[in-house]
Amino acid sequence: MNRLKTMVLVGAIAIISSACILSCDSGNSNGGEGQESQTTIINGSVANVMASAEKNDKSFRLSEIIEILSFIKEAKAQGGILVTAIVDGITVASDFTDPQGNFTLAFDLDSATSVLILFDVNGTEVSIGIVAEEGSIINLVVNINLDAPSGEEVVIVDIDDIIPAIRCENGSLNISDNTNETLIIDGNGEDCIRTTGNCSLFINQDNLILTNCEKCVDARGTSDVTLLSPNSDIICEAQEDGIRTVGNAQVVLDALDNIDITAGENGLKADGNSFISIGADTCIIDSFEDLVDVNGNAEVDTSGCGEILIAGPTSTPSPLPQPSASPTPSP
Repeated sequence: MNRLKTMVLVGAIAIISSACILSCDSGNSNGGEGQESQTTIINGSVANVMASAEKNDKSFRLSEIIEILSFIKEAKAQGGILVTAIVDGITVASDFTDPQGNFTLAFDLDSATSVLILFDVNGTEVSIGIVAEEGSIINLVVNINLDAPSGEEVVIVDIDDIIPAIRCENGSLNISDNTNETLIIDGNGEDCIRTTGNCSLFINQDNLILTNCEKCVDARGTSDVTLLSPNSDIICEAQEDGIRTVGNAQVVLDALDNIDITAGENGLKADGNSFISIGADTCIIDSFEDLVDVNGNAEVDTSGCGEILIAGPTSTPSPLPQPSASPTPSP
């Protein structure tokens, strides 16, 4: 029986822009003919493979004592490890680690799917299962202990997801996974999140980053968007408005530590009867134009911010509004 050994897999983070769309469940698809497949990418790197030194000579008691008292670990080569992605029992991608231990798996998915990642280290196979969204980019950090009990050899230490821009018109979409350290939404120059109609979007993530956005959130109609980071930060980087609401839309951002909004136009812009609420220990707004732009009967609530920092110039400096408490969001 093969001795179980230890391997550390360090994820190489590579932000790859994608124009794919993650849609809400809805009876009305923009494409009209079902969901299209989107390319999912898993990046990683095997740092080293640790193995218990095997003693073949069991003739002398002294050798046995030394083996028990000196549990020696030795590093193995990083290159040449076969890494395979398996979906529903079918191999969808495979790669060998290079001399530095890097590998990449790319395959098409048409919905969120369980993916088995199999590592073959000199004939010893161990695996880990993850759920991958279609069109996402996943960067893994895992520990693989081949000395652990069966089924416990692989433990995820860190996993970063990068998903493409989110579009939602009807129905609801819930993305909640606090085992992930970071979720990155890459807008690829378009709105990172755009909701219309009666869409309800709920994201609960340890750390949430919206980057390369035209607007971080553009909510219209009667849609509502709730972004939660119960253990860390929400970061928004937008070329135009940071958070924009129109009509009767509602957007709520709530983070434990920081909400950091960088906007090429307005930080928070609400029109019509819409509503924006942000709350965190520290709220940072760096906008080229207004920090807050409110029109009609719209409201912006920053009363949940323990401290508000203005990090950039504004065209019409004005105090941030502090209206009454916002309605409690529901997933």
